Amino acid sequence: MRSIVPGFVLVTALALATSSSAQSAPPETLTLADIANRPERWAPAVKLGRDFDFGSGTRAGTGQSVQVLEFNGANVVVDAGNGLVFEIAPGDCNLLEASNAAWKTLTPAQRAIDAALLKKDASLWPERTKCSAGFLLDGGGELAPDLEYDFLSFGDDGVKLYATEQRTVLYAELAQTDAIARARERALVEPAKRSARIVAALKGALVGPDGKAAAPANLESAEYFVLYYGASWCGPCRKFSPRLVEFMKANAANPKLFAVLMSNDEEDADMLEYMKEEKMPWPALPLSKLQSTPTLLGYTIGSIPNLVVVDRHGMVLASSVRSGSYVGPDSALDALKKLLAAR
Repeated sequence: MRSIVPGFVLVTALALATSSSAQSAPPETLTLADIANRPERWAPAVKLGRDFDFGSGTRAGTGQSVQVLEFNGANVVVDAGNGLVFEIAPGDCNLLEASNAAWKTLTPAQRAIDAALLKKDASLWPERTKCSAGFLLDGGGELAPDLEYDFLSFGDDGVKLYATEQRTVLYAELAQTDAIARARERALVEPAKRSARIVAALKGALVGPDGKAAAPANLESAEYFVLYYGASWCGPCRKFSPRLVEFMKANAANPKLFAVLMSNDEEDADMLEYMKEEKMPWPALPLSKLQSTPTLLGYTIGSIPNLVVVDRHGMVLASSVRSGSYVGPDSALDALKKLLAAR
């Protein structure tokens, strides 16, 4: 038995522990091999089968409910609360029995949800998720465990979260969130009827260059959303925006495309003037709306111009960032051209 000293999770130092799913259909009845390194198949809680005494009055008793943090096929890491995290053998808890009991309540579509599917299908992403981990913030301060955050995305770097009050992007392991459970709820809704987070974030919030409300006809039917983060005072933005304007005008008849300006200006008046001067044929999101919309703030990278192409549910299809490095908006625009050409 190995005890583990618990602690807060660094905001920028989380690695995804979930393995890629197998290509075969999910089994009807789970074995220990079926759930090893597969947190989406673990029961939400398991019960200890014996007492554990760690000395100094610290103990965990038979029948106590604990959360599974890790199961690699040989050992189980559990969280008994109050900072007590320790390692046990699979036979020291009812992990397999409890996991099968939960598994039998799921539909085939719900059983199919795992890390690999979440990476491919953003329609399954929940709006928010609860995270069992705490965080140490880069600027100081802490966020306690078991708080709920806006769910931004899921990929190789884990679950990307947004702490609204702190205006901070966080990363957690999939197993540290209830994202799978919430995705399974969305799986019960037909794909075409699942709420589209990008559409929801933009609907009723857009303005044209005259500052008046804009309601483009293809907002709810578009497949590719071109999010342009720029500003009137930004020289590189002034250099890039004519190319984007030319592209969007050339593709104005394509109902699948929808572009919107996410301004880094300090005043809406400067943003509107920028739109007029560059003759942008797309609407903008007012500054106050952008600052209060985590879904759209989550794509900011600290550098502009920044071009991000996402689907209606928020899956990134092209970006100014590649492998963690800023490569510029032209790269994203080229990727979008190839994406459209392939359709």
